[in-house]
Amino acid sequence: MLLILRNPRFRLLWTSSVVNYMGLMFYFTVHGWLALTVTDSAFWVGATFGVNGLSIMLFSTGAGVLVDRLNRKKLILATQFCQAATAAAIAALIFTEQIQLWHIIVAAFIDGAMMSVKVPSRTALVLDVAGRQNMLKATAANFAAMTGAGIVIPPLAGWVVEFHGIGWAYVAMTCAFLLSPLMLIFLRGVRRAVRKTETSPVQDFKDGVRYVFTTPTVRTLFLIMLTSELFGWAHESMLPVMAGKVLDAGPTGLGYLLSAGSAGALLASLILSGMGDIRRKGLALIGGYTGFGIFLILFAMSPWLALSLALIAIAYACVAMYETMLGTLLQTTVPDEMRGRVLSFQMFSWGFTGFAGFHTGAVATLLSAPVAIAIGGGVLVVNGLRLTRAFAGRYRTDEPAPSSVHGEAAQ
Repeated sequence: MLLILRNPRFRLLWTSSVVNYMGLMFYFTVHGWLALTVTDSAFWVGATFGVNGLSIMLFSTGAGVLVDRLNRKKLILATQFCQAATAAAIAALIFTEQIQLWHIIVAAFIDGAMMSVKVPSRTALVLDVAGRQNMLKATAANFAAMTGAGIVIPPLAGWVVEFHGIGWAYVAMTCAFLLSPLMLIFLRGVRRAVRKTETSPVQDFKDGVRYVFTTPTVRTLFLIMLTSELFGWAHESMLPVMAGKVLDAGPTGLGYLLSAGSAGALLASLILSGMGDIRRKGLALIGGYTGFGIFLILFAMSPWLALSLALIAIAYACVAMYETMLGTLLQTTVPDEMRGRVLSFQMFSWGFTGFAGFHTGAVATLLSAPVAIAIGGGVLVVNGLRLTRAFAGRYRTDEPAPSSVHGEAAQ
């Protein structure tokens, strides 16, 4: 966290990110709850997340070309202003009592499209500001920003929904999505790597796809991301159902669940940010990945809110380990001219989190939400145990980083 104090530009970017994450946490807390309120259906709660994920998958790979070619700060500004307008429109529909399911679905689709551009732009801008040598610390600090907002905002959002109405939660969301880009306007003096060659956007897209799928390091990390998002993070779409129908805790209980998870992730992030470099990043990655699955299974089995809070906190602490290692490996092993496109494929994998809402919602409707969550956790455990030996000696700090696209692809 000392990087925040020592680097003024990173401090400004990090503060803007905190406010951005506050808006996102309002969204993740209340949008699924709004779908549950309107439909009283686990399937449509899952489908709302599914549409968001589908939008991310549709736009993210093409967004990487924009991130590598255009001004990243301006891309962030444009997408956040659009998110603010969408949240304001939903608030107006709620206050006028005209909100319908299709409004919720359309808003989820727009949010996914904007995140497809915003997230890789912000992630790439972190390295531009912090420098490659500080990437592990910057990644941990950024993760701490997200989890810190995740501790405070979900209980606040649940309280706002329960005592003042869900419309005011969307008003708060609008304010956060407006304030974050206004702060980022003051970021100056950021230098990015100069492109070695000028090619067409179509060629850029083809080169990005080729690099991801022909580079062993990146391809392996990408496949791990896909399984984590499709099966592990599928639980996220069912948290409103778990809070409302399984734990009987209401919107405030949903806020507590999200807050507890973020608290666990924040604690792990703070520990990681103070540890310095970790040599065996591959083994740490798989340990976090497998632990995530184990504690999701235990969370699904819990009938008590207090126990569920503890289990989801530990599960998200495992996520912090896994996500920090994975993000650091991606940023430090990929050539500068390719980072935006590779990060857009990471965003593509995140789309599977929402897209998984379709099958998770269907399983929850046929069986139950706990069974749907436990199945996803089980897949991670089996896959993590399968990969443990292979990853034990891979992705070490003392391994040389690739110097070019062709050098890595030739491995």
